[in-house]
Amino acid sequence: MQLRGQISNQAFFYSATYTPDSTDVNNKGTDYMILWAGDYYSVFESYYGYQLDSVQAAASKQSNSPKDLNMTALVGSVLSMKKPALKFRIHKSWADEQITVYQNIFFDNYVYIQPLKMEGWNIEDQYKEILGFKCQKASIHYAGRDFIAWYSEEIPLSDGPYVFNGLPGLIMQIEDVQNFYSFELIGIQSSSIKMSERVLPKTISLSKNQFFLTKNALFKDVRKALLGKPSSSVSDEAIRSVQQRYDKSNNPLELVVD
Repeated sequence: MQLRGQISNQAFFYSATYTPDSTDVNNKGTDYMILWAGDYYSVFESYYGYQLDSVQAAASKQSNSPKDLNMTALVGSVLSMKKPALKFRIHKSWADEQITVYQNIFFDNYVYIQPLKMEGWNIEDQYKEILGFKCQKASIHYAGRDFIAWYSEEIPLSDGPYVFNGLPGLIMQIEDVQNFYSFELIGIQSSSIKMSERVLPKTISLSKNQFFLTKNALFKDVRKALLGKPSSSVSDEAIRSVQQRYDKSNNPLELVVD
């Protein structure tokens, strides 16, 4: 059944900062994230990823046949755009009381489901202002990390970036106490999109635990991950370079899979 809440009515823009390598805390990655929010549903994803999808979808609609596409112009446009650094897409459904997580790893798309409800929030008597909204402090231990959040009851949405939710207002800012991962609201606008379309195609469905085991195994052995894939002809030197990059991705947001 198509829920009315699967059409967004607001878009909340977040600046994301993360530390991929725990041994190099000065090396920060960034992304520009968006939370599409409806009445009963929300989607959190990289805005750069959404832009790439939009360009490709618009190009496809302009032609009835792939042969008619101006691939040179399309590829040039895509290559000039910023790419998403955080490749997950988080779907929250209040009707189903669950979170569906989509993520691309190398050439495959994966999906897993976890419960929506987050327990263990500790609301504190501290306040500050973000974008003109009065915000209150809250803390939680999640997936092996301690997080500090600032939420505003002036935006009565029990939602926030990533999987975070369950407070009596929108989470405007959240970061772990080591400052490895941070999301901060930087803008709001009215927006209407079909959130049910913000999924990844041809997904491999796993449990959450299976997904993270698979992800870790692929990151540990890039050559094996690429075996039989289109890039299997990539040089040994290139594979070593990619492997070194993934070896430095040792600091995931979720340290422990609940």
